[in-house]
Amino acid sequence: MSATAVSAVALQVLLRLWDPSTLSPDAEIVAVSLIRGVNPHLALAVAHAESGGLSEKDGSRDRALYLGNYGRFQINCTTWKKVFGLNECRELWDRHLNIRIGIAVLAYVQAMHGWRAGPPYWVAHYNEGVLLQPDGPGERYARKVVARMRRMERLAAAAAANWRGW
Repeated sequence: MSATAVSAVALQVLLRLWDPSTLSPDAEIVAVSLIRGVNPHLALAVAHAESGGLSEKDGSRDRALYLGNYGRFQINCTTWKKVFGLNECRELWDRHLNIRIGIAVLAYVQAMHGWRAGPPYWVAHYNEGVLLQPDGPGERYARKVVARMRRMERLAAAAAANWRGW
């Protein structure tokens, strides 16, 4: 067995043993996005753009429902139900499942459109779908998400400025 295969198996075992409820929602988003190869600042910005106006304390962000879109990542149930093997849309109200599926969708959109739209503006497809209208809702969404992502990156860099690392 190759080293890559062993690493993949070890990662799968760790993920099955990992209890995501020990993390805050933001920390869980960061962890899952790093595993899936999505910029964690972008994943956090998308989650905030989708449900950030709702309360975190009372669970409203996880129970969000708007036009058939569920949870903190506002997953469209009609589009993704079969893909992810969901029995019913209400399953998307589970915070951990919603985060995993939301970031899986981001990783898919990044793989499909990242080369064409350029990083990180491919996120427009997360909002609008395959075909984007010129200066349409997807492009406006991408500008909003990217601006939030840049602010988050600056805040993270400032918070770690005194830490010199290795």
